[in-house]
Amino acid sequence: MRLALPIACAIAALAGSAVADGLPPPPALQQARVDERIGERIPLDLWFSDAIGRRLQLRDVFDPANRRPVLLVLSYVRCRMLCSLVLRGATDAVAAMPLVLGRDYRFVVVSIDPREDAASAAVRSRELQARLGGSGDVQYLVGAERPIRALADSLGFHYAWDDRTEQFAHPAVVFVLAPDGMIVQYLHGVQFEPMVLARALRSAARGERGVAAAIGDSVLGCFRFDPAARAHRVMIESYLRIGAAVLTLTLGSAVLWLFLWERRRGRMS
Repeated sequence: MRLALPIACAIAALAGSAVADGLPPPPALQQARVDERIGERIPLDLWFSDAIGRRLQLRDVFDPANRRPVLLVLSYVRCRMLCSLVLRGATDAVAAMPLVLGRDYRFVVVSIDPREDAASAAVRSRELQARLGGSGDVQYLVGAERPIRALADSLGFHYAWDDRTEQFAHPAVVFVLAPDGMIVQYLHGVQFEPMVLARALRSAARGERGVAAAIGDSVLGCFRFDPAARAHRVMIESYLRIGAAVLTLTLGSAVLWLFLWERRRGRMS
């Protein structure tokens, strides 16, 4: 996890450097952004399906009667980039929080890929439950294009499909929602402080609005930037060669030091 984050950031940085070099980023990446809409409510009448193929509305996973807030993530199973990192960061924070999943709040993941079905949801649900020690309180929902877009738009979550890479470009963010569907907080990135998330969920349970995050224009997005299509291939290959050389030199130095140390110890004995 600690290693994957810098790699992901480097990919996003390369896309940003294309703009600095006068080369626009891929069109899909240009559309990936978040417009925070704290205080607004998501539509709870949208229809989705869960991991067992049961049809339900979003209101069915919210719990205003018991004032349980919702931790919401937009993701998709086929994502080969940041989706897994965002979910891992969210589950790590959930596992470390003093709040109890199911009792104090709910954890819902909605796929942004309309091609996914109940089988896809079941696979991801099992993965999430395994990370959380077998908890059955995580729901993975799939749906058609229209309800997915309606939910994403209400959250200010902008994403786009890229035919060339066959991936969605989208921001890395999780949402904290009040029991009535009000947007309370946006947490950006792929790692989340457990106490910060717990505080946001407690605020959501009380129906309190959060504070908009101060983020830059280049929100970390889930996108495979193709350096071969632009002027970054040589730079990336250079970085890889330098990294390999540094690693080789470090290992070689360690082996040499151990050899000389053993040899010196043999002479002294």
